[in-house]
Amino acid sequence: MKKGHFKKLLSSIFAAALLVCVLLVPGFAKTDAEKELEAATAQVATLEQKVADCQAAFTEAQAQNRRGSYGFFQWAGSKSATEALDNAKYKNLIAYGTAGDATSLDNLNAALDLIDKVNEYRKADGLTELVVTDTMMAMAEADADAYYDLNTAPKQFTVNGNKIAENLGTFSNAARAADSWYAEKKVADEHPDYMSYSSENWSKVGHYFNLSQKKYTVTGAAVNTRLGNKFCQVYFSNANGEKTYTTKEYRERIAKYRVFYDDRKEDLQEAQAALQEARVRQATAQRIVDAEKQGAASTTTTQA
Repeated sequence: MKKGHFKKLLSSIFAAALLVCVLLVPGFAKTDAEKELEAATAQVATLEQKVADCQAAFTEAQAQNRRGSYGFFQWAGSKSATEALDNAKYKNLIAYGTAGDATSLDNLNAALDLIDKVNEYRKADGLTELVVTDTMMAMAEADADAYYDLNTAPKQFTVNGNKIAENLGTFSNAARAADSWYAEKKVADEHPDYMSYSSENWSKVGHYFNLSQKKYTVTGAAVNTRLGNKFCQVYFSNANGEKTYTTKEYRERIAKYRVFYDDRKEDLQEAQAALQEARVRQATAQRIVDAEKQGAASTTTTQA
């Protein structure tokens, strides 16, 4: 036999022997159960990473949520709003996100009612409705919290060196706050000369003066409800380059933020449930593989 033909024969014999081993020798080829175990194990590893990622995202969302409006401003990327709170003169009086504090998400949302009511009065007077910025909302929150403890006007903020106007008061609800401030219009109509900062009687019409000024276009509002309702509304002539919102748009943003938090929680719960199912699959596959191995070992012993 020629040398080349002999090599081909040896190759054929080896291939046939390998095929016999794959088909007949126990443990040489992976069984369906072993393939299932391998797939289940890979799935568990993937889902363990997913749970870890979802847990990290939810933990971050929790931390933001606990800080109330501060977390909301962070989520929105409103650096000037968080800076207003960070740099407030009486920042030590802010209890971020706690029930009753002006920075709680519930009170952030509730404060918009005051703006709506004031805008009704402005509209009735032929004035444009005020729009909202995150920074003005943050300033109002810091002032409402300070007013709760100090019981006097905090006067913490300026914009580009200019003072912001501010109305404060304790009322049962937002509508009563706006009604009370607007009621000063009667005095202002009777004494037009009071409607000037230089007037010694300005304080008798001051609240109405602030809410009715044509030059004011942006606002923010807050309410501290720890003990009674301490309302604050701030006013300024321009948004200082910041994005503005109607109260409707602002409520939608708050709702979207709440959904963001809820989604992170749901993502984690869904990932944890999927991981649990995958581990059951893995354990089941492992038991089948172990049983097959035990059966193969018993067969080998009997044959011997």
